[in-house]
Amino acid sequence: MKLDPHLAQVIVDKMMISIPYNINMMNEKGYIIASGDKKRINTLHIGAIDTIKSGKTKPMIESFGEYGQPGVNIPVEFLGKTIGVIGITGDPEKVTPLAALLKISTELLISQINHNKIENQQKETLNHFLYQWTSLDDAWENEELKLRAQSLSIDLSLKRYAIIIESSEPTKLPLNQHDFSFSRTSEQQLIITKSEINLNNYLHFCQNNNLTIGISNKTNNLKLAVQQAQETINVSQELQMDQAYYYYQVSFLDHLLKSDLYSTKILNIFKSFLKTNSGLELIETLDCYFKHNGNITDTSNALKVHRNTTNYRLNNISEYFNLNLHNLTDLLQLYTNYLYFKKYQYEHH
Repeated sequence: MKLDPHLAQVIVDKMMISIPYNINMMNEKGYIIASGDKKRINTLHIGAIDTIKSGKTKPMIESFGEYGQPGVNIPVEFLGKTIGVIGITGDPEKVTPLAALLKISTELLISQINHNKIENQQKETLNHFLYQWTSLDDAWENEELKLRAQSLSIDLSLKRYAIIIESSEPTKLPLNQHDFSFSRTSEQQLIITKSEINLNNYLHFCQNNNLTIGISNKTNNLKLAVQQAQETINVSQELQMDQAYYYYQVSFLDHLLKSDLYSTKILNIFKSFLKTNSGLELIETLDCYFKHNGNITDTSNALKVHRNTTNYRLNNISEYFNLNLHNLTDLLQLYTNYLYFKKYQYEHH
């Protein structure tokens, strides 16, 4: 660890606002790297050399001209090693207590900076590991990653959940110390946990704060888990499923949407409905019909219309698509295409 000239000058400038004496800070070789007298920077300080060699506070009674004035020189130490010297010009009896206080302040600041540096390095190392962990298909079998995981005390074989939380602003989500987290994007936070309790806490936080959340199945394939968490968000948004937070809730729909089972002809009919009020009415009716599992009474109550009106609209839908809603195969075909239509609506909103 070495004294940084810029930091040293900042310390000198701030301290000299309160101390009516000139302050110099010297590096481990005795050269002045910061001073209230800028002309002395980069010059050798004789008193500092002696202080570095002895490791003890040294008063200077006589003047050495440009190489040092009367005052006191006190060592700056880090991890038991002298890394520089603080010198204050003036009567040694008056300035020695000030130098001692400045020494303590400087050493505490350097210690904190070093701590922050180490902490940032550890965080960067962990983030890089997490990125790799969630990017490899066979992470738990990758020897290089296993060694890195071992150094971080992480067991790759354990099954975990991947949780993605979306927010346009930083969240104050309380993260459990045993879980892992990093930012995937400026608006996405990824959390990795093996605890159902922690998972429920994160879910409740998101529900209470109206945050979008996607939760994977529990698996030791973190790459797959991240994909599942993302697909949970995608499908729930595309199909407007407000209460879908877990991948198991949308997995079948996700597979349907990736199956290419749609009919261009049927999709075009759905798109044509968007152009008229009566068409929009049919879309609303079908959407409600599916949400209420084909129950005419519940659908009518939700739409606030008579059963006959609901049946009339459903008959129109059957005629438009030439599909029988009472035939399971026809109904599945209509439902599958309706899912693609909902996705189309979301993407072209």
